[in-house]
Amino acid sequence: MKPLDPTLHAEIDSLSKELETFLTRRPGTAPADFPAESQVKRHALLARHLGFTPAQPVPLLHCIGDSHAMFFSGAERMRFIRYGSVGLWRRRYINRSLDLLPCFRVFHTGPSTAWKAAEFGSSTRNREKIEWLLKKTVPHGSRVLLSFGEIDCRIHMPKQVLAGKTVSEVVEATAAHFLPLVRRVVELGFDTTVWGVAQISPRLESDPRLALPAAGPVELRNEITYAYNAALGRLCEAAKIRHVSLAGTFHTASEPMPEECFYDGVHLSQVVMPHALQALQQAGVLSLS
Repeated sequence: MKPLDPTLHAEIDSLSKELETFLTRRPGTAPADFPAESQVKRHALLARHLGFTPAQPVPLLHCIGDSHAMFFSGAERMRFIRYGSVGLWRRRYINRSLDLLPCFRVFHTGPSTAWKAAEFGSSTRNREKIEWLLKKTVPHGSRVLLSFGEIDCRIHMPKQVLAGKTVSEVVEATAAHFLPLVRRVVELGFDTTVWGVAQISPRLESDPRLALPAAGPVELRNEITYAYNAALGRLCEAAKIRHVSLAGTFHTASEPMPEECFYDGVHLSQVVMPHALQALQQAGVLSLS
């Protein structure tokens, strides 16, 4: 895996700054209403990742999840734009991304775990935020991608295994806790896809360069991530819900992901975007031609 091409990196950075300036002033603006010049650049960036120019209009996938869903923003850094909120006495905010790529619209619901994602009243109010988004922002019947579980695989499940539980036990339980959220989105009439945990940080838990905390050795997090994706995939298959898992499909599965796949040691770099687009197309989630 080669690092992100400097020319492409500069193109992404320039468009990020351009859209950040625009959305800071008008945070509620839908991507379809971005300035015409920005639209041209967004489509050109997507074509760079695809290796061809897709026909327009480009199908839209609404991505909802924790900070790792922000990979689909198309940016090579984290930038949250406050978008909406839930709660009366203590507001919990929903963020949007810069939406550099015309095929994705991304919403961040906070540091939400797969374990708590379906529950009302969690600390992040993730369930309430998703209900709000599906009622007020995402058109009924639209394509929705749910991205949760990285926090569980990086911290919570390794801690449980280190405390004496088996990998199988913790991944099966976490997947079962998450599935009701997926079923709920399907029942509301949305074309739903579950995004498997795509990244496994190659760094040690004690590495000071690690942007977010991690528990256990890299090898354990590797094992848990693949086992969790497999368990969740089985549940989705039984429920006839699409599940796309990227981890291990473009690098040696038995080894940590290359450092080049991350821009901060934890969050995916746009160098992985061509692989993600290919996987989503192969799964029938996106039709780009």
